Amino acid sequence: MSVRILCAGDVHLGRRPAGLPAGPDMLACSPAVAWHALVDAAIARHVDAVVLTGDMVDEANRFYEAFSVLHAGVEKLVRAGVPIFAVGGNHDHDVLPRLAEQISGFRLLGAGGRWQEEALELDGRPVLRFQGWSFPRRHVTSSPLAGYVPACDGVPTVGLLHCDCGAAASSYSPVALADLKTLGPQAWILGHIHKPAVLSAGDPLILYPGSPQGLDPSEQGAHGAWIITIHAGETPTLEMLPLAVLRWEHVDLSVDGLSQEAVLQQRVVEAIRDRHEHVREELGPTRKVGCRLCLAGRTSLHRRVRAIGALIQQDLNPTFDGVDYFIESFEDLTRPDVSLGDLARSNDPAGLLAQRLVLLENRQPTDDYRALIADARDAIEAQSSAPTFASLPGVAEPTSDEQVRSVLLKAGLRALDHMLAQKEAQA
Repeated sequence: MSVRILCAGDVHLGRRPAGLPAGPDMLACSPAVAWHALVDAAIARHVDAVVLTGDMVDEANRFYEAFSVLHAGVEKLVRAGVPIFAVGGNHDHDVLPRLAEQISGFRLLGAGGRWQEEALELDGRPVLRFQGWSFPRRHVTSSPLAGYVPACDGVPTVGLLHCDCGAAASSYSPVALADLKTLGPQAWILGHIHKPAVLSAGDPLILYPGSPQGLDPSEQGAHGAWIITIHAGETPTLEMLPLAVLRWEHVDLSVDGLSQEAVLQQRVVEAIRDRHEHVREELGPTRKVGCRLCLAGRTSLHRRVRAIGALIQQDLNPTFDGVDYFIESFEDLTRPDVSLGDLARSNDPAGLLAQRLVLLENRQPTDDYRALIADARDAIEAQSSAPTFASLPGVAEPTSDEQVRSVLLKAGLRALDHMLAQKEAQA
């Protein structure tokens, strides 16, 4: 006999969509919409149970906002004869037990950080066992698997856990992938990571179903819920159901050699259309796509790209096959339409700067490159820790060589552009 369960994690009821322009679309694209879509999908697909892997609610102060939304969905599932099994995460460790006490049919496993199991029964007999552990507090630095006791009666078992798999130093219940593979359940369904990921395709299946909808522009690509079909003694099978009304994508565009603003604008529309064609088959109910647009390359429009990009972000909203696209953010990685190599042959200020930029681009000679990165890191850290900047929110110095290199390239190219503009004005 096979058992079909629909699973999702990290719905974050109460959170506002980040990166979405203000307006009525804010509500139409909220996590609550994704939750209702999940409920409808579970009923339409006649699944045997719904599984939720934590962070159903964004924060404790969203209790009243989340209650009615969660209650309505659970009631609808219960009326349809679909049981719900869940564990609590770091965001809803205190509020989810309160909600579970007041919502009949919502089975929260492992409250208080103690492993708990419940059976799913069909036709009066247990066909699947769920074993779950819920966060007892906001931060848990030890692995919850230390208290796990494997089952041994032959009923297929599914483990439910909100955790940080593979991050030993995490404050969010760190677990080792190797441990999950050796403890016995046929499948582990995990929460905490918002991007869907299959960590093991079988023996056992280990899945992060991810959020039903990307919660901010960094959570790009397909989001939804997953149907897992479990057959006794066989590898579980997976099917992803796209549910997100709002989706996030990254769009890269080379502007090498472009010299006309109208052509650049048309290329942007074409790049978005190409992205749409690439993802069209997996959009499902998606009706709005926010794009992070990155322009890169050498162009004589370089000095105007920022202004052009701002207008594009403000005014460009193309629609393809009924799906509306908008520019969530714009990154300018363009460069002046000049040869850095040619400029670097000069010893004037622009030439000396070009020499450093060539060094950064090529990462050669190695010793000179490493010295430049080290000096820049020291200077950036000194500025970031200065009293003038230290109190500002969101100030953080680059942490890797590649981040330092990126900062230097952007700043250096911007400075070079100003130098060349001054030379042109004086000519």
